[in-house]
Amino acid sequence: MPTIKTAQTKIDEDSVNSVSSSAAQALAADRDRRSLSIQNIGTTKVYVRFGAAPAMGATKLFSYILSPASGSEEGDGGVLTVDNCGSSVWVATASGTSTIIVTSFVG
Repeated sequence: MPTIKTAQTKIDEDSVNSVSSSAAQALAADRDRRSLSIQNIGTTKVYVRFGAAPAMGATKLFSYILSPASGSEEGDGGVLTVDNCGSSVWVATASGTSTIIVTSFVG
């Protein structure tokens, strides 16, 4: 029977961040990133965009919308998991604030 080798990964970053209507970088670009995960644990929608800040209003430039949780830190808010993405990740709300958990895996 042949031996199957798997790539080892480790957590590079694991943080809880506040998100507001002022766009902020949730993850810097990283060529070594294997995957990333973002979960909205706040009660306001979070807009996600790769490579640049999300833009609301007439331009509507964003990659994903993370649904709000049913209550603060309930764990049922939107989740985004992306493999093989080394670009920067930006987040913002249309108004108000929310909270996200950001995890980056490298290997």
